[in-house]
Amino acid sequence: MSDLLVSMKGVSITLDRGPVLAGIDWDIRKGEHWAVLGPNGAGKTTLMMILAGEVWPDDDLKREFYIEGEKTCSPLEALERYRMISPEHQDIFMKLAWDVTGEEVVLAGKDNTPFLYRLADEGEYEPVRDLMQSLGMLDLAPRSMVKMSRGEARKVLIARALMAKPEFLILDEFLEGIDQQSREQLIRAIDAAAASGTTVVCSAHRKEELPSCVNRTLYIRDGKIDRCEDGSGVGIACATHDLSRRVPPEVKMIEPGKTLFKLNDASVVFLGKRVLHNIDWHMRGGENWAVLGRNGAGKSTLMRLLYGDAAAYAAEEGMQRLPEKGDCLRSVRGRMGMVSASMQATFGEAVGKPIPIFDVVISGYFASAGILDEISDEMRKKTWEWLRFFGIEELAHRPMEQVSYGQLRKAFIARALIAGPDVLLLDEPLAGVDAESRVEIYNLLELLAQAGICMVYVTHHHEELIPSISNVLEIEEGRIAFRGTKEEYLKLGR
Repeated sequence: MSDLLVSMKGVSITLDRGPVLAGIDWDIRKGEHWAVLGPNGAGKTTLMMILAGEVWPDDDLKREFYIEGEKTCSPLEALERYRMISPEHQDIFMKLAWDVTGEEVVLAGKDNTPFLYRLADEGEYEPVRDLMQSLGMLDLAPRSMVKMSRGEARKVLIARALMAKPEFLILDEFLEGIDQQSREQLIRAIDAAAASGTTVVCSAHRKEELPSCVNRTLYIRDGKIDRCEDGSGVGIACATHDLSRRVPPEVKMIEPGKTLFKLNDASVVFLGKRVLHNIDWHMRGGENWAVLGRNGAGKSTLMRLLYGDAAAYAAEEGMQRLPEKGDCLRSVRGRMGMVSASMQATFGEAVGKPIPIFDVVISGYFASAGILDEISDEMRKKTWEWLRFFGIEELAHRPMEQVSYGQLRKAFIARALIAGPDVLLLDEPLAGVDAESRVEIYNLLELLAQAGICMVYVTHHHEELIPSISNVLEIEEGRIAFRGTKEEYLKLGR
């Protein structure tokens, strides 16, 4: 069963005065407690009301509730299980000015109604008073709501929400106007509810007003998500991209067992220093290799050797690169797709003008920074297919200098794949990209491997290894420290 509780994908809402929220991608899972922070007018309250099911987005199919593991776009079930407290909810009592007591309002929380529309026996009020006493507000139980201060009434409404033991507790600026002692009592109660399984989402102007259970933070500005962070302040993805509908364009399938690379006693010397020592390695079709090692171990040099940017000292003639493609390095290189941070950093320096993302990707047909030949309709079609697969089709006409580092990395991986290579060389494909792009690229690379792409995957981090990695080559100080299957490597506990 999925741990997803609510998922928003591209949620927007437009009111008479114009757009209020635009393109909200946000997932909330079991065990997560979120703070929503942002300036006045950022859209916090509207976002909370969409989350609570009290406001419908422009496209109601883009907001999904997961009730006991079952997906629904209707908020009706959520309205029964969720509780929301906001200044707008409090205003209902002030406007109607009904003479109801604090304990009646709290008890009505079990019925999920603003007021108690039935007669209740004395036994039902006992747990209400116990709760209010634990929150230091028993004196408010017999008092009329219309005679309470704004802070006192807010405390009663929070008790009302807690009385229902909701699955989801949504608190919009819930501590505004409440004294310090009451704040501490309410925060303890909210933390206790979170510990008992209630998911908490709260908005505030100040971080010090947040319950200690909060372990995720969403920052919103001008109706759009600015960023999301975990409890340590580290950037995280606000939503998990639904990749189930993404199918890569047709890729080159290599017959299992066919030689892709073979190195026999290969070394590389750079500026008089030997950086790779006597490498023996054989990669065949059907295999996906991870190359691991510390900084300076020689991983990137190995990739340059495979791509032909570095020569094997005294062993070049015995080296095999896609041997069935002939001896010409240029033709062989055309059958490889290469992605690296250095290639991304220096791409297009000689062109002298901005390069749109579409041109970055389609240039992979020519292994050039620019477009050096006529472009066929088939090339254009294939380029759009890869742009859509990587989710960057809307950036097609934007210059590469005007997209994020992670978006540009996806464009370069698409460029490496556009001509249908026999093998994909990935030199730290997740390095330097933001947390959201890192998760997405990781999952897209796994989809590519499942589709049949053979890859050599360099990384420092074991957690970045996609599941389809079958073999590991570990390098230490330019020498092979391990060569074998991923299962054998993991048993070593390195």
